[in-house]
Amino acid sequence: MAKNRNIIIFIGVLTSLTFASFPANVSGEPPLLFTFGDSSYDVGNTKFFSSEYYPAAMWPYGESLDKPSGRWCDGNIVSDFVGRLIGIHEPIPPVLDPKAGLSHGASFAVAGATVLLSQSDTMSFGEQISKFVELRTTWSDKERAEAIYMIYIGADDYLNFTKSHPNANRVEQLAHVAIVLKRLFRGLMILYRLGGARKLAVQNLGPLGCLPIVRQEFATGESCMEMVNFMVTTHNERLSRVLSAMTVAYHSLQYSLFDLNGEITRRINEPTLYGYTDTTTSCCGTGSRNAYGCGYSNVHSNLCSYQKSFLYFDGRHTTEKTNENIANMFYSGDNNVVSPLNIRDLVGKSVTSLPVQEI
Repeated sequence: MAKNRNIIIFIGVLTSLTFASFPANVSGEPPLLFTFGDSSYDVGNTKFFSSEYYPAAMWPYGESLDKPSGRWCDGNIVSDFVGRLIGIHEPIPPVLDPKAGLSHGASFAVAGATVLLSQSDTMSFGEQISKFVELRTTWSDKERAEAIYMIYIGADDYLNFTKSHPNANRVEQLAHVAIVLKRLFRGLMILYRLGGARKLAVQNLGPLGCLPIVRQEFATGESCMEMVNFMVTTHNERLSRVLSAMTVAYHSLQYSLFDLNGEITRRINEPTLYGYTDTTTSCCGTGSRNAYGCGYSNVHSNLCSYQKSFLYFDGRHTTEKTNENIANMFYSGDNNVVSPLNIRDLVGKSVTSLPVQEI
């Protein structure tokens, strides 16, 4: 009898663990996933948008997958892993691919994207949202309301400003941050009001001044570039307040804010703790930090022998190992890394205040 009871307890524990591994979506089906941003979230849109040379479609990008996939990485990116965690078995496609099936969502991210007005070879955050609004009837109001909207944007706004205004003073830097945040807020409001977004999953900006390409181009030595990191820190602090204020004004809006900056900084400062041998040099590229030219046919790039020992694959993009680690914390981490909800809890939250329009 006792033996049978132990078997029943074991089966019960096993069952609970099995169900706990799946996201608790209120509809019982995986939510749709939409991503917006720059090259960190680009899954191939650049190939369909720009006629410029596209390094991410060339080896050694995709090295860990045995083929390039249009991602600026040796393998999968953060949104790929999050998609699997919420129950989507196939990677969401680039929305600009005319053959793309959009039944599980889409990526609107394009390399080089900015919050502010874009150049001709990319799509700004606002243009990506406009594309989503244009296509919104592809999905029902309820599907869009329960979908997860992953966003990583703003890096190029600060990197471009730093290159064009290397001697900007604090007043000018703060003014630029204010402009970027104002435009970002406007985009989020359109995504909410016209697009029907109710669940945002936002990564704050990493320590851009510590990127291998920044260290290399600005010859900072062992230090990070303080100017760009100051703007990033200010941006991240204000981004948190913007999202919090939006949920106060619109009770149906919920969000996850992941502290990418803190997690990358910790890995830079304590590489061995996270299994890295190098967190300041790229795996692929050339130059003092191996940070330039990965994927370019006219550049003889170096390639590290073991990508998992590097934090960065190229001059500004993290390795697949790093991306998987970030995605797991984004999905199920505690309030020290993602707040006020992680993505798993965000998926499980019921959506109120339908229909979509609130204006």
